[in-house]
Amino acid sequence: MAHAPITITALLMLALTHSSMSVTVQELFPDVKNNLTLVKWSHAINNKNMLNAALASNETMMIEADVVLGILKTDNNSTPPYPVMGHPPHLQNLDLSLEEFLKHILDAHSKENKKVGMKLDFKSIEAFEASIDIVKKHNITVPLWVNADILEGPVNATTANGAPLAVNAKLFLDGAAKLPQALLSIGWTTRVLSQTGLNATYTGNYTLEQANIMISKLQDSKTNQSVTYPVRACFVANDDKDTDVLGKLLTNSSSNNPTLTVWSAVEDKNVNATKLSEVIKRIGVEKVYLDVPEELYNKLSLNSAINTKNSKLIQFSSLLIAAIASLRIH
Repeated sequence: MAHAPITITALLMLALTHSSMSVTVQELFPDVKNNLTLVKWSHAINNKNMLNAALASNETMMIEADVVLGILKTDNNSTPPYPVMGHPPHLQNLDLSLEEFLKHILDAHSKENKKVGMKLDFKSIEAFEASIDIVKKHNITVPLWVNADILEGPVNATTANGAPLAVNAKLFLDGAAKLPQALLSIGWTTRVLSQTGLNATYTGNYTLEQANIMISKLQDSKTNQSVTYPVRACFVANDDKDTDVLGKLLTNSSSNNPTLTVWSAVEDKNVNATKLSEVIKRIGVEKVYLDVPEELYNKLSLNSAINTKNSKLIQFSSLLIAAIASLRIH
């Protein structure tokens, strides 16, 4: 009996922890569980009008928005910077704070039963660290992703070459541990080489060294949070099936339930949709989110991946039924 109070306390703590945990995308939208490419995104939702439109849409499943340190257009110029929604270099006339962004989404969820998750893309470690307490106090129970580019990636995406500065990996992962309900979206800075001509192709790809460094950072953090790796479509298309860098990335971090999130910028023209489709099918549609412009999305051919999965499931079911029938006969 002496141990009963400890047991009760532990159970209460477990219940409280569970009550504040967010659901996953797959739990909120069971129909996409075996095909994450079906998840529909509203991207760069960094002002009130765009947020209202995204919440009014019947298609939006995940809302992606960028968090920076700044002030709103209604603030006094002497106001110290705080977490607001915006994407560099367009940081004038901002009208939506992180606090308001979260409240709008959570109100829509609780009052209107709006099913939607959120991905917060942090542009600096300062913006992330200033946001942690704001996010924590809301006890978010919808899908929550926290994103940052924590390593330099293709092609030689260093600040010296004009790429954005990577967010400090250790500080980001340490901070993310304070948000245990969040899925970690950790990626690489990228730089696209100049393209010329209508049929220009992209050079560059994610390397095994880049993948191994990412896995090492993840292991050093000792996190058990789920992970998605945001990877740029034009480089994903160049992932060679023999080296299979992206496949190894997922395999070697399997304890974190990893996925890929393939993204593409509007200005990324001539992404090889055929090669991209092949890589996605090789990885498996149950492991790949797609956050790309509609023009590229419509060029992808992924039906065979879905059909193959269903065919294998049907074959397995048929074999199972046959085996059960055989046992009954004997």
